Amino acid sequence: MIRFDHISKRYPDGTMAVDDLSFEVREGELVTLVGPSGCGKTTTMMMVNRLIEPTSGRIHVDGEDIATVDPVRLRRRIGYVIQQVGLFPHRTILDNTATVPALIGWNRSKARARAAELLDLVGLDPKTYGSRYPQQLSGGQRQRVGVARALAAAPPVLLMDEPFGAVDPVVREQLQDEFLKMQAAVCARRSW
Repeated sequence: MIRFDHISKRYPDGTMAVDDLSFEVREGELVTLVGPSGCGKTTTMMMVNRLIEPTSGRIHVDGEDIATVDPVRLRRRIGYVIQQVGLFPHRTILDNTATVPALIGWNRSKARARAAELLDLVGLDPKTYGSRYPQQLSGGQRQRVGVARALAAAPPVLLMDEPFGAVDPVVREQLQDEFLKMQAAVCARRSW
């Protein structure tokens, strides 16, 4: 599903963020990149959706060289949970969650129904939280919305950059368990 072929990223100042990385992630696999701060984990993930372009090598997603794919089209088929959540402050939680389905052409009612389903899945009652704005939620709640938003269009690839970093240890364990259940369900159903 994802293949890194000798990927490197060198910045103009000479910093080598990623050096000759090769590995493969098969469909349904869950892979974790582990290392100290500044070792290239985020850079590696950002190269998958072309937020950062590699200096050399090739990345293939589902057999396709991503360098040949329009970056916007590529990003809309990859779920991404960023470190700082990145919710739109002027949009409700329900509309934040429905962002990608709306961008790829789902009608408003279908996108919002999917958003409500996922908010419920991550433990946020859509009737209670759907009309709120990000600043009205705790850091952990915002993190849950970020995960729900990344899953909203049922992407075949989901990238998560410290997705549970802003939550306390008890909630982190609950979210990690819930994520593993969601991953199993997605692999079993392949479409929502």
